Amino acid sequence: VWELLLWRVPERSALALLVALVALGSLSRFSAVAVVAHGALAVLAVTVPLRLRQVALRALRPPPAEPPARAQPWSLSEEQQQRWARCLARHAIAAARTLTRLFLVHSVPESL
Repeated sequence: VWELLLWRVPERSALALLVALVALGSLSRFSAVAVVAHGALAVLAVTVPLRLRQVALRALRPPPAEPPARAQPWSLSEEQQQRWARCLARHAIAAARTLTRLFLVHSVPESL
């Protein structure tokens, strides 16, 4: 914080000042909820592509070579696969219902 206030790193201090001015200007024109929502959307718009890029690069990178003694293929039985599929489906449905309830604002305190 002191580095920002004393302008020891001018680029970061200028960026912090710009963000603060934009936030204050937005708050003077729009409601706090709208400003926070658009700020969160802007953060998501930046972080999601970066995360996808990281996942894609990790997927394209060849896996590290393992010693032959440790590399053992394994598989699940048919019953275990069905059990895991049912469990994952339950979790996906519960997550979709929770996100729908939160994003459609059925309860404002719960959404906050």
